[in-house]
Amino acid sequence: MTAFDTAAELAARDVGEFLRRFTRAWNLPAESKGLPRDGAVPAALREAYAIGDLLDPRALEVQGEVLVFHYADPMITETRWGIPLDTVDQADPPVVIDTGGGWQPYLDRVSLACVDVALTAVIQEHDEELCNACELPAELVGPALAAFDRVPLPDLPMWIDVEESPVRWWSRPGQLLRTHGEGGVWLWASAQTRADLDAMYAALPGADWCN
Repeated sequence: MTAFDTAAELAARDVGEFLRRFTRAWNLPAESKGLPRDGAVPAALREAYAIGDLLDPRALEVQGEVLVFHYADPMITETRWGIPLDTVDQADPPVVIDTGGGWQPYLDRVSLACVDVALTAVIQEHDEELCNACELPAELVGPALAAFDRVPLPDLPMWIDVEESPVRWWSRPGQLLRTHGEGGVWLWASAQTRADLDAMYAALPGADWCN
């Protein structure tokens, strides 16, 4: 297995090609749940529906002035993602998010929101033997993450609890990390192989892992 370098791949490729390669590399379900029938769906979102089962077209629903296209796991939170109706004619429109307090800006391109969904799937649904998490105190965050590259996504609100923002993504070949919080952070990590996981542990010697 070739180790997938998330940060380098996203920087080098268009989002659609990145998602196809990322889905294959991390063994995400490859069969699409289908394409939405509504021709008004933006091109970037329609492309994402065709790549594996990252998104379920049955979730598409107009709610007020927003086209909702994704929901968080209801066992975790009732967060939802959507596109303002006055922008759905754009090829790659901006995304808003509602964590319970109303719609707020999330990302300026729906294609990048789909990247965030894919990365989140790897953190939450990957082989549990190749995942771990830890809490890093503020003094360890900089030295610990110096060994990793920042995935080229902006700071994002933490959709489970906005008080735990921002969310940032990091990677090395075969390793994907998500942090949330400012100062001290929670770090969530997934690896493609056991060797990648061991290499990640070696790169984070001060971490007190949960498992």
